[in-house]
Amino acid sequence: MPSYRMYWANETRFSPIADVMSRNRFEKLRSCFHINDNSKIKTRDHPEYDKLFKVRPFIESLKQNFEKIEPEEHNAVDEIMIPCKSHTALKQYIKSKPHKWGIKMFARAGASGIVYDFDIYIGKGTTHEPSDLGISGDIVVKLAKNIPKNQNFKIYTDNYFTSFNLFTTLQQMGILSVGTVRTNRLKGLKFKEDKVMKTEGRGSYEHFTEENKKVVAVKWFDNKGVTLLSTYVGLQPIEEVRRWSQTEKKYVHVPRPNIVKIYNMNMGGVDLNDMLVALYRTRIGVKRYYLKIFFHLMDISIVNSWLLYRRDCRLHDITSYKKLVVFRSEIGHAFLQSLSKDRKRVGRPSSRESSPQLQRKRTVNPQPIDDVRYDGREHWPVHIEPKQRCRSCQAYSRLACEKCKIPLCLTKDRNCFKAYHIKS
Repeated sequence: MPSYRMYWANETRFSPIADVMSRNRFEKLRSCFHINDNSKIKTRDHPEYDKLFKVRPFIESLKQNFEKIEPEEHNAVDEIMIPCKSHTALKQYIKSKPHKWGIKMFARAGASGIVYDFDIYIGKGTTHEPSDLGISGDIVVKLAKNIPKNQNFKIYTDNYFTSFNLFTTLQQMGILSVGTVRTNRLKGLKFKEDKVMKTEGRGSYEHFTEENKKVVAVKWFDNKGVTLLSTYVGLQPIEEVRRWSQTEKKYVHVPRPNIVKIYNMNMGGVDLNDMLVALYRTRIGVKRYYLKIFFHLMDISIVNSWLLYRRDCRLHDITSYKKLVVFRSEIGHAFLQSLSKDRKRVGRPSSRESSPQLQRKRTVNPQPIDDVRYDGREHWPVHIEPKQRCRSCQAYSRLACEKCKIPLCLTKDRNCFKAYHIKS
């Protein structure tokens, strides 16, 4: 809902939540929610100061659990923006992102969308071992440390991360790689300009190979030129793909090198996870930046769980599986059930607690809006069990308005049923 208070409002009341916890209790827990001991926080001038101190235990615990997931052969490293406009030094503005304001996060995900590792960008100190690869290259190396070495695993990156030195470093670690690359990072190589390749026709390509380190660089021209770098795949086999031609107003066949096909197939894992998170994002209006991080990581965990559930369904030849929204709802329902079971009454036990037959669930009857209460249509008295207190005089009554769902009394001495529906 647009506002969390609407779950308790009379007009939009949501019983599975409102009947378990009051709004005031939820707000109290929300305001007091902490993940770390604030008394141990270091000042900004302290050498061990951590910008993510308030969520550090949760981050470390989550990363340890993500490492337990069996990795896929194809992994992609990309950026994720955690939507945030709070006052924090971690906030950034990136105009090319759907959420332009937010906290930047780097993640490694498989082609299926499962996130296996992540790191939140905090500026200086994001990588503890800086090298000549630059911060973008250091992040890829850091996220690749938990990938099994020399077992044919691959990493895919975009032009923000890719460089010749990075790919040779990954090669030494026993990890293969493919990625788009900026031409100014390929010193000594001069590809044809886009104007020249455009005259050669759509689908034209050019490539260079570094024989000693077995690295290939390919430039392919489609609507515009794109340059790729690889340590395990090259041009062959070249296949034709359909593209729409604006000039000819029809589909045409364009040759495409194999490196482009492999990159397109396996690069979208992080974007897929981000898309699934955005479908049912946890939206709670909080100004504390660390809660924004917490809720986003919680959403990533739920999406990871659903993707693992789908993987298990395929392994057991189960063709029909729960949708993500149903999966999320069942998780919430399970937590609410555990909350209601674990809740204990404080104080002296009553006879009602000792006798299960006498236990009753308190019925909440929200006040109807005035347009319904005073419309004068189809307000019929109905018999109810057990008896409840009249909304007007607080006397016990076995009658209620069928439309308003409000207990009201109707006796020879008083007619609260009529008085309740007449606007004074």
